[in-house]
Amino acid sequence: MFKSFLWKFLSNRQFKEQLNEILLHTRSGDHLDRLTKKYLRKLIFHSYQNVPYYHKILKDIKIIENNKIILSEFDSIPILKKDIIRKYWSNIISKDYKTRKYYYNATGGATGEPLRFIQDISYAKWRRATLYYYYNWILNIDEPVIKKVILWGSIRDLRRNRSLKTKFLNWLSNTIFLNCFRMTERDIKRYIKVINSYKPDLIRGYAGALYELCRYAERKHIRLYRPKAVIAAAETLYNEMRKAIENCFQAKVYNFYGSRELGPIAGECSEGLMHIFSFNNYVEILDRNNMPVNEEGAEGKIVVTNLHNYSMPFIRYDIGDIATVGPKKCKCSNLLPTLLHVNGRIIEHFVREDGTFVPGEFFIHVIGVVYNKGVIRKFRVIQEDFKKIRILVVPEKKINNHIKENIENEIKMVMGRDVQIIWELVNDISKTPEGKFLYTKSL
Repeated sequence: MFKSFLWKFLSNRQFKEQLNEILLHTRSGDHLDRLTKKYLRKLIFHSYQNVPYYHKILKDIKIIENNKIILSEFDSIPILKKDIIRKYWSNIISKDYKTRKYYYNATGGATGEPLRFIQDISYAKWRRATLYYYYNWILNIDEPVIKKVILWGSIRDLRRNRSLKTKFLNWLSNTIFLNCFRMTERDIKRYIKVINSYKPDLIRGYAGALYELCRYAERKHIRLYRPKAVIAAAETLYNEMRKAIENCFQAKVYNFYGSRELGPIAGECSEGLMHIFSFNNYVEILDRNNMPVNEEGAEGKIVVTNLHNYSMPFIRYDIGDIATVGPKKCKCSNLLPTLLHVNGRIIEHFVREDGTFVPGEFFIHVIGVVYNKGVIRKFRVIQEDFKKIRILVVPEKKINNHIKENIENEIKMVMGRDVQIIWELVNDISKTPEGKFLYTKSL
């Protein structure tokens, strides 16, 4: 009891000011909007004064007049992409970054070359406050003190967990980390034993790793301990995966959306909607012409401005994901704006010649029937061209021609009768450097 109290006291004091501001402004939609605009203005003014890359852009579009920010001009700021960050890296760093407590971070390179950037103490405090708010005020879970099992794969995070300091903090916070880089049958058996003996209140992990663990438990008819909640993060949570995880743990799965560059972006509530943490990140959903889509059910790419990283601001950053706009109000009564779904990375969606998308979930559904029967151990579907699809398979048993024909017919119904489908049997299919597994990839 004392251990839990001590950890809660130590962790909360680090972001108390930020959390109080969140709680004060999330009671009213108007207050929430004012809070977002307040920090958006502060970030723009700081970038104008201190960030060479943005100084020229903001000056050219005349977003600042008489020291006032004209937010109506915000959508004139060009979209920031990863290749632009790499090209102008030093010019995107704030001139005053050394006056702040800062650190270097990087993406895992799931979509190509890893992206390196700088974050600061302001970003870190808002990130922690946002996570605390999500667990305590949306999920009603006292996350700092409950027992947790984390199934994670980041090399940086795993290295951190080897230090004596982190081991002590994990003990203090009732947290057990399991490495989803290692998911052999032997590892999965051990992870299941840990979960069943530790009896965690909360399990959080990569969506794909949770899915893999649950598939194994189902095949071997092993019962898993029932936690209060399961949080699936870091990868696209497809419906097939959600069903399998919920059936196995007999607990609700909540989808969580964030990134290494931007921190927490949105989290699912009890009603199944994703609430955007608009006090931490300003989120836009844009169409192919970079015009906003606001109607419920409309789909577009996600463009994000982190409001609190002054050392290296990312303004209107194209994160490479697609989402569906949600309703203005949620039945859970939380006033944060919503998304219906985060539909996954753009590279996970296949593209027809007419420019329309086919979501990756379609292929997981088609091949998943065979996958879940233990015929296929791993698979990845790759779109090499409009008319060429390669299916990489690590077989568990011999895949007969009848199975292949059924899968091919399903794919051709959606992608076109003249599409060429190539099957390639392999010994293994690698994960990304961050331990994530891509079931589908479009080149």
